[in-house]
Amino acid sequence: MELLISVFIILFLVGAISFLKPSKRMKALSEVRMVAAKQGFKIGSTNQLRAKFKNWNPQVAIYQFKNLSEYKNLHYIKVEKNLELYDPISIKYEKNFEIIEEKISELPSSILEIIFYQSNIAIVWNEMLGTEELLKIKEAILKI
Repeated sequence: MELLISVFIILFLVGAISFLKPSKRMKALSEVRMVAAKQGFKIGSTNQLRAKFKNWNPQVAIYQFKNLSEYKNLHYIKVEKNLELYDPISIKYEKNFEIIEEKISELPSSILEIIFYQSNIAIVWNEMLGTEELLKIKEAILKI
């Protein structure tokens, strides 16, 4: 009986300690988020921002960083394999729309949605693609 109680206590302690150890997925996410923070990204969002994204779900993340481009108030959504203008539609009738479309088409395919605000740019993407993809995204957006 004493042996059985000792075994249960040991199993309980091993289970509790292994529960505290982060999984491989959590380690990968923490690495991506640490690199993102060093690169100037703000990770996470408010409920208001989540509501503006049409492709957001709990499996993807919203990253934001400072908008250094000339574009403000644009919203692009991935439809099939391309990012397409969602809002404002009136931009389609401007002279420089083709230039904007060309620059947006050069963004990595891992971006599911992008919104250009006055002060920042918010993107939806899958964090599990890793730090290399995040750096590609940032580099491509800075070229806009």
